[in-house]
Amino acid sequence: MINTQRPLDILGKAINTNVTVYLKDGTVVKGILKAYDLHINIALENAKFDKDDKEFQMIVIRGDNIQFVSL
Repeated sequence: MINTQRPLDILGKAINTNVTVYLKDGTVVKGILKAYDLHINIALENAKFDKDDKEFQMIVIRGDNIQFVSL
């Protein structure tokens, strides 16, 4: 049987799990996926950028800037 999940279905199952978001400018952001929408705008909790030691309690990344999301 073929798995016919759609990308948004997969993101929905990843809520409250750690994800890595790769942005178009080469930046990598890791955090806990809290929410997303149809435009793939993503809200991350406890987010850390790859080149920065600072942790952000909550950030929203605009979907236009996302290259891909790794679960």
